[in-house]
Amino acid sequence: MTTLGFGTPTRVPGLLLRPVTWPEEAQLIVDVNNASRLAGGSLFVINVEVVRALYDHLVNGDLAADLRLAEADGRPVAYVRVEWRDENRGDRVHSAALFVTPEAPAGSFAALLDWILARHLEIAGTQGPVGRPRTASISTLAEPPGARAALAVRGFVPVRYSFEMLRPTLDDIPDCALPAGLEVRPAEHSHVRRIWEAEVEAFAGHWGTGADNGSEERWQEFLADPFTDLPLWQVAWDGDQIVGMVRPFINDDENAHFGVRRGWCENISTRAPWRGRGVASALISRALRALRDRSMTQAALGVDAQNETGALHLYQRMGFREAARETEWRRPLLLDGGSTTSLGASE
Repeated sequence: MTTLGFGTPTRVPGLLLRPVTWPEEAQLIVDVNNASRLAGGSLFVINVEVVRALYDHLVNGDLAADLRLAEADGRPVAYVRVEWRDENRGDRVHSAALFVTPEAPAGSFAALLDWILARHLEIAGTQGPVGRPRTASISTLAEPPGARAALAVRGFVPVRYSFEMLRPTLDDIPDCALPAGLEVRPAEHSHVRRIWEAEVEAFAGHWGTGADNGSEERWQEFLADPFTDLPLWQVAWDGDQIVGMVRPFINDDENAHFGVRRGWCENISTRAPWRGRGVASALISRALRALRDRSMTQAALGVDAQNETGALHLYQRMGFREAARETEWRRPLLLDGGSTTSLGASE
């Protein structure tokens, strides 16, 4: 899609950075996002409903100030978005989304990274002392040429990896039983709030979880999820207590794009008192069968590869294998008097 060529010049000749009219231009964001991630080997295809479920419910981000589209010759080739969150583990993390398509001019990643760091410092400067370390964070999937050098020269180091994993067949699904006394009940609309609250509790101590994870805005984002499919959900109960869950879904846009019949065996969690008893493996087994009953022939999921509960090894035992790898990069974000930002550095 071609748009009007206007915006702020960057140090890359012909690359302009401009605000986004939201939500009218949501499809432009979707197109750039998909082009960038699919070039990096991602299995997932997003649509406008997916991006709006997230962007319409931001807590610490302002789309008018914090979202920018990059264009070259009037064509969208990249975009950036920044926000911040206080993590349960302590830091105030100033994070960024940076998606660059294969058509973007050389140097686009570095130029947009400089915009991100400048915007982070601008936001931090308005907040004053926060009583916790400030960290800049960005995730990349199969970085474009020069991206790693651009990150390194600005002080970023890789700190975490996550995988998209694929189970290429839904044959030979392991038969894993729930522990005695537990049962799976059909998910009903009256259960949804309790299911969300149990999921929030289960992830509270995990890497990167924000202190706002149980906020009303996060609840509204949960409700807006376009992939909600209650009949597929596998929710285990112990009496009147939710124990754990798998919330599978099917992405029709993705299946049409790749010509596959794939479902996502996703949103897997077990509350702490019931961990280590085989709950997750039993629910994954049930979820895979539910996807197969919907005529799916393969399944995918995402995982924090360094998850302390051993999720990666569990998924490997259940037949999933790495298909794409995402890297999270971090560095301290220091204000005047101690900034390590190298704005305008050359690669």
